[in-house]
Amino acid sequence: MVELADEYMMGLALGEARIALDKGIFPVGAVLSAGNEILGRSHKTMLSNHLSHAEMNLFHQVFKGDYTFSRADDLTLYTTLEPCIMCFGTMLHLPITRLVFAMDDTYGGCAHTRLENAPPRHLSRSIEIVGGVRRLEACKLFADFLATTREEFWLTGGASHFRATVEAEITAHAMQG
Repeated sequence: MVELADEYMMGLALGEARIALDKGIFPVGAVLSAGNEILGRSHKTMLSNHLSHAEMNLFHQVFKGDYTFSRADDLTLYTTLEPCIMCFGTMLHLPITRLVFAMDDTYGGCAHTRLENAPPRHLSRSIEIVGGVRRLEACKLFADFLATTREEFWLTGGASHFRATVEAEITAHAMQG
Protein backbone atom coordinates (compact mmCIF):
# COMPACT_ATOMS: atom_id res chain seq x y z
CA MET A 1 0.00 0.00 0.00
CA VAL A 2 2.86 2.37 0.81
CA GLU A 3 4.41 1.76 -2.62
CA LEU A 4 1.19 2.86 -4.38
CA ALA A 5 1.01 5.98 -2.24
CA ASP A 6 4.68 6.68 -2.97
CA GLU A 7 4.09 6.31 -6.72
CA TYR A 8 1.07 8.63 -6.58
CA MET A 9 2.70 11.30 -4.43
CA MET A 10 5.86 11.23 -6.53
CA GLY A 11 3.63 11.79 -9.56
CA LEU A 12 2.47 15.01 -7.92
CA ALA A 13 6.07 16.02 -7.24
CA LEU A 14 6.91 15.28 -10.89
CA GLY A 15 4.02 17.55 -11.88
CA GLU A 16 5.55 20.33 -9.81
CA ALA A 17 8.91 19.68 -11.47
CA ARG A 18 7.27 20.04 -14.90
CA ILE A 19 5.97 23.47 -13.86
CA ALA A 20 9.56 24.52 -13.11
CA LEU A 21 10.83 23.00 -16.37
CA ASP A 22 8.18 24.86 -18.37
CA LYS A 23 9.63 28.08 -16.92
CA GLY A 24 13.19 27.02 -17.83
CA ILE A 25 14.05 26.27 -14.20
CA PHE A 26 15.86 23.18 -12.91
CA PRO A 27 12.96 20.69 -12.55
CA VAL A 28 12.76 19.81 -8.90
CA GLY A 29 9.31 19.33 -7.40
CA ALA A 30 8.29 18.43 -3.86
CA VAL A 31 5.19 17.30 -1.98
CA LEU A 32 4.63 16.89 1.76
CA SER A 33 2.01 14.49 3.06
CA ALA A 34 0.61 13.14 6.29
CA GLY A 35 -0.54 9.70 5.20
CA ASN A 36 -2.71 10.29 2.13
CA GLU A 37 -3.37 13.95 3.00
CA ILE A 38 -1.39 16.41 0.91
CA LEU A 39 -0.15 19.23 3.12
CA GLY A 40 1.60 21.19 0.38
CA ARG A 41 3.47 21.08 -2.89
CA SER A 42 6.06 23.27 -4.52
CA HIS A 43 8.85 23.47 -7.07
CA LYS A 44 12.13 25.30 -7.57
CA THR A 45 11.20 28.87 -8.40
CA MET A 46 14.27 30.79 -9.55
CA LEU A 47 17.29 30.29 -11.75
CA SER A 48 20.58 29.98 -9.90
CA ASN A 49 19.11 30.94 -6.54
CA HIS A 50 20.53 28.85 -3.75
CA LEU A 51 17.53 29.39 -1.47
CA SER A 52 14.58 28.79 -3.81
CA HIS A 53 14.81 25.01 -3.76
CA ALA A 54 11.52 23.12 -4.08
CA GLU A 55 11.87 21.68 -0.58
CA MET A 56 12.64 25.05 1.03
CA ASN A 57 9.67 26.65 -0.74
CA LEU A 58 7.50 23.79 0.52
CA PHE A 59 8.80 24.06 4.08
CA HIS A 60 8.02 27.79 4.13
CA GLN A 61 4.53 27.04 2.84
CA VAL A 62 3.65 24.30 5.34
CA PHE A 63 5.64 25.13 8.46
CA LYS A 64 4.70 28.74 9.02
CA GLY A 65 3.48 30.33 12.20
CA ASP A 66 2.64 28.09 15.12
CA TYR A 67 2.19 24.81 13.29
CA THR A 68 1.02 21.81 15.27
CA PHE A 69 2.67 18.96 13.37
CA SER A 70 4.75 16.46 15.32
CA ARG A 71 6.77 13.36 14.48
CA ALA A 72 3.67 11.32 15.40
CA ASP A 73 1.96 12.69 12.26
CA ASP A 74 4.20 10.51 10.04
CA LEU A 75 5.03 13.29 7.58
CA THR A 76 6.63 12.21 4.31
CA LEU A 77 8.60 14.48 1.99
CA TYR A 78 8.51 13.48 -1.69
CA THR A 79 11.03 15.13 -3.99
CA THR A 80 12.19 14.49 -7.53
CA LEU A 81 15.86 14.83 -6.59
CA GLU A 82 17.79 13.70 -3.53
CA PRO A 83 17.91 16.73 -1.20
CA CYS A 84 21.03 18.87 -0.84
CA ILE A 85 22.64 19.53 2.51
CA MET A 86 20.52 22.66 3.11
CA CYS A 87 17.22 20.90 2.45
CA PHE A 88 18.24 17.71 4.26
CA GLY A 89 19.49 19.66 7.27
CA THR A 90 16.28 21.69 7.40
CA MET A 91 14.27 18.48 7.18
CA LEU A 92 16.11 17.21 10.28
CA HIS A 93 14.80 20.24 12.19
CA LEU A 94 11.21 19.56 11.10
CA PRO A 95 8.85 16.76 12.21
CA ILE A 96 9.36 14.82 8.97
CA THR A 97 9.91 11.09 9.52
CA ARG A 98 10.19 9.82 5.96
CA LEU A 99 11.92 10.96 2.76
CA VAL A 100 11.10 9.56 -0.68
CA PHE A 101 13.05 10.80 -3.70
CA ALA A 102 13.16 9.89 -7.38
CA MET A 103 16.75 10.41 -8.47
CA ASP A 104 20.03 10.32 -6.58
CA ASP A 105 21.97 13.57 -6.82
CA THR A 106 25.55 12.45 -7.42
CA TYR A 107 26.67 16.09 -7.38
CA GLY A 108 25.17 17.42 -4.16
CA GLY A 109 22.73 14.96 -2.60
CA CYS A 110 22.92 14.37 1.14
CA ALA A 111 20.18 11.87 1.96
CA HIS A 112 22.76 9.20 2.67
CA THR A 113 24.88 11.39 4.93
CA ARG A 114 25.91 9.49 8.03
CA LEU A 115 24.84 11.23 11.21
CA GLU A 116 26.70 9.25 13.86
CA ASN A 117 28.99 12.24 14.53
CA ALA A 118 26.14 14.75 14.45
CA PRO A 119 25.24 16.85 17.48
CA PRO A 120 22.93 15.14 20.02
CA ARG A 121 19.87 16.95 18.68
CA HIS A 122 20.20 15.15 15.36
CA LEU A 123 21.33 11.73 16.60
CA SER A 124 17.78 10.92 17.70
CA ARG A 125 16.27 11.95 14.35
CA SER A 126 15.47 8.72 12.61
CA ILE A 127 14.28 9.30 9.05
CA GLU A 128 13.26 6.47 6.75
CA ILE A 129 14.76 7.06 3.30
CA VAL A 130 13.45 5.54 0.07
CA GLY A 131 15.19 6.37 -3.21
CA GLY A 132 14.44 5.59 -6.83
CA VAL A 133 10.66 6.05 -6.92
CA ARG A 134 9.78 6.97 -10.52
CA ARG A 135 13.46 7.61 -11.15
CA LEU A 136 13.35 7.39 -14.93
CA GLU A 137 10.56 9.96 -15.22
CA ALA A 138 12.54 12.40 -13.09
CA CYS A 139 15.68 11.66 -15.08
CA LYS A 140 13.88 12.48 -18.33
CA LEU A 141 12.84 15.86 -16.93
CA PHE A 142 16.44 16.61 -15.97
CA ALA A 143 17.61 15.50 -19.44
CA ASP A 144 15.06 17.85 -21.04
CA PHE A 145 16.33 20.66 -18.83
CA LEU A 146 19.97 19.99 -19.67
CA ALA A 147 19.15 19.91 -23.40
CA THR A 148 17.32 23.24 -23.35
CA THR A 149 18.79 25.36 -20.56
CA ARG A 150 20.43 28.71 -21.14
CA GLU A 151 21.81 28.89 -17.59
CA GLU A 152 25.52 29.68 -17.72
CA PHE A 153 26.34 27.20 -14.93
CA TRP A 154 25.01 24.27 -16.96
CA LEU A 155 26.30 25.53 -20.31
CA THR A 156 29.87 25.72 -19.01
CA GLY A 157 29.85 22.17 -17.68
CA GLY A 158 28.63 22.76 -14.14
CA ALA A 159 27.81 19.69 -12.07
CA SER A 160 29.45 17.23 -14.44
CA HIS A 161 28.67 14.36 -12.03
CA PHE A 162 24.97 15.14 -12.28
CA ARG A 163 25.03 15.45 -16.07
CA ALA A 164 26.89 12.13 -16.37
CA THR A 165 24.32 10.38 -14.16
CA VAL A 166 21.42 11.70 -16.25
CA GLU A 167 23.09 10.76 -19.54
CA ALA A 168 23.95 7.26 -18.29
CA GLU A 169 20.38 6.65 -17.11
CA ILE A 170 18.89 7.82 -20.43
CA THR A 171 21.41 5.74 -22.43
CA ALA A 172 20.74 2.63 -20.34
CA HIS A 173 16.98 3.05 -20.79
CA ALA A 174 17.36 3.53 -24.56
CA MET A 175 19.45 0.34 -24.81
CA GLN A 176 16.79 -1.66 -22.91
CA GLY A 177 13.86 -0.38 -24.92
